[in-house]
Amino acid sequence: MKTRDRERLEEKKNGLMAELADLGGMIRGSLVETRKKCGRRECECARGKLHRHRYLSTGSKGGNKIVYVSDAEKNAFAAGVREYEKAWKVICQIGEINIRLIKEGQSHE
Repeated sequence: MKTRDRERLEEKKNGLMAELADLGGMIRGSLVETRKKCGRRECECARGKLHRHRYLSTGSKGGNKIVYVSDAEKNAFAAGVREYEKAWKVICQIGEINIRLIKEGQSHE
């Protein structure tokens, strides 16, 4: 690999690492919305207007974990999930750069 190509890859990698450092609010999981009846006969849900509930679903070795998300928390949780998705893409890009550097004889740091 030419020195200039290696430098360009290293610059790209450093930029991606900085971008990753800015994603400190990431949350692994998915936001899930359900609608349910509460069971009270006089409630609107008995006539079809179901109650909305939001949850964050996260997988782990022990199974799924569900966390209730209030309306006030919805945007913060959504932003955290988006940051995680972005972080995963950045990590994949860094991995691809590292593969190229190793294959071309540049040692892994």
